[in-house]
Amino acid sequence: MGLVAPLPALVAFLTYGGLETPDSAGYISYAEQLRTGTLPSGAALLKEAPAPISLFRAPGYPALIAVTQSLFGTAWKTTLVLVQIVSHAVLAATVYRTAVLLRLSQSLAIFVALLPSIGLGLVMQVSLLTDAIYAALLGFAALWLVQAALRPSRIGPVAVGIALAGAMLLREATMFIAVGFAPAVWIASRPGKRLLWFGFAFLPIVAVVVGMAGTNYARSGYIVVTTNPQLVMVQAVLPLVKQQLPVFDGEDLYDRTARDTLEGGKYAMIDELNRKLFLAGLTAPQMAEAATRRYFRTWWRFPGAMFSATVSRYRDHFLALAFYPPVTLRYLDVYAGLPRPEFTAPGPLWNKFRSGSLSAGAWLLLDVVMRVIGTAIGLAAMAAPFILMNQRDDRGRVLLGTWLICAACVCRFHR
Repeated sequence: MGLVAPLPALVAFLTYGGLETPDSAGYISYAEQLRTGTLPSGAALLKEAPAPISLFRAPGYPALIAVTQSLFGTAWKTTLVLVQIVSHAVLAATVYRTAVLLRLSQSLAIFVALLPSIGLGLVMQVSLLTDAIYAALLGFAALWLVQAALRPSRIGPVAVGIALAGAMLLREATMFIAVGFAPAVWIASRPGKRLLWFGFAFLPIVAVVVGMAGTNYARSGYIVVTTNPQLVMVQAVLPLVKQQLPVFDGEDLYDRTARDTLEGGKYAMIDELNRKLFLAGLTAPQMAEAATRRYFRTWWRFPGAMFSATVSRYRDHFLALAFYPPVTLRYLDVYAGLPRPEFTAPGPLWNKFRSGSLSAGAWLLLDVVMRVIGTAIGLAAMAAPFILMNQRDDRGRVLLGTWLICAACVCRFHR
């Protein structure tokens, strides 16, 4: 299993190389500061930029880049991508083992284990982004909990705690997603040992959060884990700005500047907002704190509109992503800076088919078939815990824990 799973990613890597996105540059810049010992602090840090990269990003992935650069020189990109591919190969083997413990047939267990190898995970494995290793760590934590629920484990909670702590070093969102792990930890633990399990599973992530906040306080004078909210919290309320709801109706510097800058609700203007606030004297931690307060204020004042905006971010093809190779191929080309392949765009294919193109019709039929298969897999995964619980099958309770973990991830990344 571990030998077959990485093959698609290896082919993609040989074809496209290591893929770099605009976010990749930030991670590499942060890694350079770590490797050369030029990490700024104090006034130099706060005046570095509207969003100093060593405050905006979590340190885990830049640290990994710095280590591979130091150890492997010019081959660091190849090494890093191979590490990411190997991590997902091990994850596939873990999925297979878990599927067998869940009493799936061998053929179905192999199918489930190999599915991510042709999904969006393939794109992430060959990209210089946190996503691949982050997904692997969360995947390991979730699968280890399933295994522990089915077969008692002494090291299970320790392993989960280490995985979650590692994920926290990669993304601030982990401290929110960890809440979704709590039911799974309860299910996996045994009566009389639950307090111990919760301690081993969650104290490491608490320690990492405290460490990150403490380090940033020492460097900047602000207790902040990252300043990422100065972008993502503003992005979350943009749909309401487009609806001309009074999201930024105060008379302080932040609201006045946001009203003038974000008119029309364009994502590209968030950087401009932060630039103006920076020139006006606000620091990145102050912007992050102000954006966070306005995010929660908007939920309090306009819960219906915020819920509608959150739901509207979901696309019809999201449910099919378990098996939807055209989307994988689309993102490979887009991340590589190439035009989107024509056969991955159903709309234009339909127009060409109506104009008499048989090849467009064939591609469209293939797209529909794969979307239907992917959607069926997605619906089955969503329904499985409840169907099994209705049949009084203990596996349903175990899978419910994993279901809640997935729900936490979806809620956090599509808020």
